[in-house]
Amino acid sequence: EAIYFIYGSLLNPKDQILVPSPAYPPFISYANFFGAKAIEYQMEEENDWQPNVDDLRANITEKSKAIVIITPNNPVGTVYSEKVLNEIKDIAGEHDLPIICDNIYEQIVYDEKTPGLKTTDVPIINFSGFSKAYLMTGWRLGYIFYDDPLDLLCEFKQSVIKLARIRLCASGPSQHAALAALRGPQDHIKEMVGKLKRRRDIIHSRLSDIPGISCQKPRGAFYIFPKVDLENRWKSDKEFVIDFLQKKKTLLVHGSGFG
Repeated sequence: EAIYFIYGSLLNPKDQILVPSPAYPPFISYANFFGAKAIEYQMEEENDWQPNVDDLRANITEKSKAIVIITPNNPVGTVYSEKVLNEIKDIAGEHDLPIICDNIYEQIVYDEKTPGLKTTDVPIINFSGFSKAYLMTGWRLGYIFYDDPLDLLCEFKQSVIKLARIRLCASGPSQHAALAALRGPQDHIKEMVGKLKRRRDIIHSRLSDIPGISCQKPRGAFYIFPKVDLENRWKSDKEFVIDFLQKKKTLLVHGSGFG
């Protein structure tokens, strides 16, 4: 819903929005819904899935309205480096573009803290929720917050409020649950992340031992994005995952679904 509110307040038909590739699919589908177009900038597998800032810069046009970043990233699990974040911020400043930052996995990191994105002039539209770190999937509770020192998003913020009013409000029980989650002990998050890290290490090791499969070790979130050599046995990744489901009774998601 946060993506819906943000895109609905920002985009007009034929506008463009810059989205990392691979990316969480609604960042692309909601652009289509509003008659705009998601322009994908590449993330480099060989560089720990860090965004290619040169490709980002090359894809900016007069129709560009914002830059989307997802860190930690869904689906590849990379954590954007501080250097890359600052480069993206500088590019956004050069072109007067706001940054839309998906922070939903910011507490699920394994090897280093998630670098912060600080600004004195570039407006940043942040959003997050309780479904990941607080295991509240299904409660449908999240929030949008802004880092906008120069108040450049005044009209945009009012539009978001108007769209949100259509939804009235989150349920009372979910709001009270969120307060309890925030005010209560937080050590359960560290415990959960420790368990996820052990699982990450196991699955990365096992996948890397299989001939024809390679993958970067995720730095955050709880996904892994392996590369499979199809060896002419399957025509596409979709055909592979269907074949795997039928033969091994295990459901995978095809990588091309993420851009």
